[in-house]
Amino acid sequence: MKFILANDIGNDKFKILEPGMKEVTKIPSAYKWLTRKPSVHETDVTKNVVNLLDQLLVNITSESIDTLGLYMVGERAIQSADDVDNMDIEMSEKHTDDLPIINTLAYVAARAVQKDFEASGQLNSKLDVDVFMSSAIPASQHNVETAKHLENRFLKSPHTVIVYVGDKHVTVNLTFVKVKVTKEGIPALYNVFEGPLDMFEQYIEEYKEANKEKPMREFKGRKIMHVDIGSGTTEYTFTVGPNPKPDVCTGERQGVGHAIEEAIASMAQERMGLSINRQQFAKYIERPDEYPKDHKLAVKHLSIARKRQVKKILSDIQRKYVKTLSSEPEIICVYGGGSIEFKEDMYDKLKTFTDSVDAKLLWIPAKYAVEMNVKGLDILNQGILFKEDYKEVELV
Repeated sequence: MKFILANDIGNDKFKILEPGMKEVTKIPSAYKWLTRKPSVHETDVTKNVVNLLDQLLVNITSESIDTLGLYMVGERAIQSADDVDNMDIEMSEKHTDDLPIINTLAYVAARAVQKDFEASGQLNSKLDVDVFMSSAIPASQHNVETAKHLENRFLKSPHTVIVYVGDKHVTVNLTFVKVKVTKEGIPALYNVFEGPLDMFEQYIEEYKEANKEKPMREFKGRKIMHVDIGSGTTEYTFTVGPNPKPDVCTGERQGVGHAIEEAIASMAQERMGLSINRQQFAKYIERPDEYPKDHKLAVKHLSIARKRQVKKILSDIQRKYVKTLSSEPEIICVYGGGSIEFKEDMYDKLKTFTDSVDAKLLWIPAKYAVEMNVKGLDILNQGILFKEDYKEVELV
């Protein structure tokens, strides 16, 4: 079996695309190491296979992680706040952290089980999988050595993952054949070049002279400052045409995750005994019907913390634009999960700044903002990185 993955390793969620997928798969960036297997509550094989990504329980053997053994991964891991590991947005670096390896191996193994079951109608005891994967790490952490380090953690030896499917299990042997780790922001540029018309609706409204039929053409060959507001970092990438200028690409530990950490701390002062992680807090925000009481309180505290992060990011954009990039960029392009949360407080202020320096602002709409990098990686997989292999892989 062969897999091709576009794998955007986010601080809060992994965003993953395979050839033919209509929607991006999102896996919470969390895992929980276990000393014993939990009880089995569902034995219907078909149900368990269908729900496998939400109920991920795996045993991992790999030279690339510190602790071998049993893990709950993703959605299943965050059902409890106890002993859950997620990305440390203050200190962690993605090329050395075990989380990208653990979650990626668990995802690929589980998907292999799902695809094999769909094809054969049964659980086979052993599967062998070849993987071709692209990914990206923050500009602030990316160089030749760090990219190669993460690539080699996947490539240097095979990995064995036992996937538990109710009271049964499947052993999946994973061999990563090719892995390419690039810089966050570069894949997103390719997504802009091939973006759908509604990606540019606000841009067309703001700039009457814009090409209304094919606005994406305006960005080819231009000098663009990318502002990718994530959970743990905000990445500032400078591109001229399709080419990054690595010496002036930087990143700062700012973003939605930092606002959430601050909001959790202040919320805990108001509600005694509160003990939650970032992913659980995000549930309070995203699912008001499910958490009505917690939603209202979370929104209040996040609103206050959000304004502090926005002030820092706006200050950084202005300083980097003028001092680091010598006011060269013609366009400032903003995207990432944080761009959704921060738009209300940021857009008008940033638009005033771009007007003052004779630049234009492209703010990617919420429906595309989170998936810019992963969709760009998929474009690179298909057209450049794994062109021949991509054609061979059976569409999902």
